[in-house]
Amino acid sequence: MTKAHVENLNVYGVPPRPWDAAGIPGGAQLRLLSDDPANGGMTGVIELPAGFDSQVALATEVDLQCFVLDGRLQLGDIVLPPGGYCYHPSGSPMGRWRSLLGTRVLVIAGGSPAFRTTAESTLPPNAIALVDSFAMNWVDPLQASDPSTAFRTGICVKMLRVDPDTGGTTHLAGLLPGWYMPGMEVHPVYEENYCLCGDVHIADIAGKPGYTMTEGTFLCRPPGIAHGPVVSKNGNVNLVYAHGRLGIDYVEHPNASALIDSHLYDSAWR
Repeated sequence: MTKAHVENLNVYGVPPRPWDAAGIPGGAQLRLLSDDPANGGMTGVIELPAGFDSQVALATEVDLQCFVLDGRLQLGDIVLPPGGYCYHPSGSPMGRWRSLLGTRVLVIAGGSPAFRTTAESTLPPNAIALVDSFAMNWVDPLQASDPSTAFRTGICVKMLRVDPDTGGTTHLAGLLPGWYMPGMEVHPVYEENYCLCGDVHIADIAGKPGYTMTEGTFLCRPPGIAHGPVVSKNGNVNLVYAHGRLGIDYVEHPNASALIDSHLYDSAWR
């Protein structure tokens, strides 16, 4: 894993470019959020125009996770609505890619994205054709993480996938308005976060002033970087991809109360 450290990158500030993945027809655009020069892996938002159609059924050549942000993505006979998630391991048939009215999809690829035509339709046992996140229940955050200090009430998760080999998770993390944790967090694994809605303020990152994540904000953070306190005034949902089991070691921050209060009392209700 050699992904660069990315903080406070908003997808709307990333210029779109043609998505030139092998096997994908023209017209698709990519806003690249992070990449791995060692193997071509990437995280980004692809934008498919209205009427997009691959014309043929495709199989992915790399592990691929997709989460639909807007619109609907049809993969063969499966329609992923907004909030829909799928996971296809390398070699998995995905079907014919179509988007009737246009679609924005957050894509996490384990290598340089590439596709081939296929007549196969049987999914491998570890593939996930569709998870509708809106139909899922929020559950205990300990299903996705191991904090050294008990969480304050008001945080929950929706588990999209657990990697059976690494223990890594792809999940939604939800915070109620006014939730906070006063410590600095340190993780033993890479984490990637994409803000779907609301606000989450990360007050300090490795001893430097932090920022507030809002819709479209992305981070890719290597292991061992202290960050926090974390606080949300209006509530928040982030999509989180942890590259291994998300341990959380909390370290005291001497100015935690003031940093938390500043966001809760001085930022705007939305």
